[in-house]
Amino acid sequence: MGSVAGFIVMLVITVIIGLLAWLAREQWLDQQQYELISKEGRLVTIRTDDVNREYRSWKDQFAQIAYLSFTYNNKPYTLRYKQDTGWLTTGDRVALFYHPGTDVFRQPRSYNAFSNNSNQSRLVKFSIISFWNDGRKWLLACIVLTSLFLLLLSGLLATLTGWTIARTAGRFVFMALLLAGVAYLTWNTWQYYRYYNQLKAGAREETVQVLSTYRRSTSKRSNWFYTYEATVQHGKQERVIPIEEEEYRVLKPGAPLQVYYNSQLNDMMSINHSPDYTNLIATLFAWFLALFFIRRQWKKMR
Repeated sequence: MGSVAGFIVMLVITVIIGLLAWLAREQWLDQQQYELISKEGRLVTIRTDDVNREYRSWKDQFAQIAYLSFTYNNKPYTLRYKQDTGWLTTGDRVALFYHPGTDVFRQPRSYNAFSNNSNQSRLVKFSIISFWNDGRKWLLACIVLTSLFLLLLSGLLATLTGWTIARTAGRFVFMALLLAGVAYLTWNTWQYYRYYNQLKAGAREETVQVLSTYRRSTSKRSNWFYTYEATVQHGKQERVIPIEEEEYRVLKPGAPLQVYYNSQLNDMMSINHSPDYTNLIATLFAWFLALFFIRRQWKKMR
């Protein structure tokens, strides 16, 4: 009975992961189209002939959507339009991107699907993914979720049918995911040190005012490693930057702080801030685990 319940749970999880992979793919394709139209198209203003707010897709239930009917160059069009503010009515003028090559209209976006805090130094919780556009991020999500789906599906097939090929395929997918994860950690660590040196090399010294300080644990389950941050006033903007432990202990609101500011990168850090080695430690540990599991899986396959 327990094995049947476990199989059903895994089946439900597999279906959910598969749906998420499909949604990520749809978002990636949509983002690809938007980037093409916004880059190569032109901004035009149209006048709405009709505004319809009836649901035409399951996605319409999760946002304030209106379907705009209009005419452009004597040709009728209908566009799904997301209303962030205001209330569109018939006869309103709306600015849209138009791509003549594909004859497609798209609504200009005032948001990113993956929000980045522009007031926070990239050295705080550094990730190379934060440098990517939304298209790359959706593609990565699609690849990861599809790989997880294939891994779970191969496990279900192996349990249900006993096929050796399904079990072998699952092991290959697992090892591929493991190596991809380790490769990402390695690349991310290298990019972190590269960015740190780039910021420091092209920076000038400035004095800013401290507004507050914060200590963050790098692990939810452990307090062994901490990173230290300060919110500072830089001109008219508040920024979150990395600082050292000693600075965290002595700095009070209103105190001055010497920083390195790189105008080209629009980023800053305390002049005393040294590189964070937790990324390097995590990468080395990940390589150790990867080699251990790959060696173990290789023995099973021989």
